Amino acid sequence: MATNEYSWTLEAYENQGNLWLKWNTNSPFRAQQGQLHVYNESDFPSDPQNETKAWFWDTNSSDNTWNTGLPWGTGWYCAWIAEKPSNGPYTYVVKTITDESMGPNVSK
Repeated sequence: MATNEYSWTLEAYENQGNLWLKWNTNSPFRAQQGQLHVYNESDFPSDPQNETKAWFWDTNSSDNTWNTGLPWGTGWYCAWIAEKPSNGPYTYVVKTITDESMGPNVSK
C-alpha cells in the first residue's frame, strides 16, 4: 500500500506595517471550509471560531496571502482552521504566534 505525506504551512509576516498571513499545502485536497483567524486573546481558544479579531476564507485569495488589516506586532495568535469531516466542528490545522524573530514589534 502506497502512502503519501502532506504538509500545511502558515506564515505570519509584516508588510507596510500590517500583519499578513500566507498559507500553503502540497496536498491534492483542500481543507474543508478552511479559514484563517487572528485571535483577540493571548492564547488559542478551545473553539477555533471564538474570540476572533479578524478572519478570512482560505479560498478568497489567488496567491494564498491575506492582509489582515491589523498592525504588525509580536504576540498575534494566528491559525488556519477547517471543519472536521463531515461538516463537523472546526479544528486547528496550523497555528503560529508572531514573535521578535519575525521582525520588529511595530505596534499591536
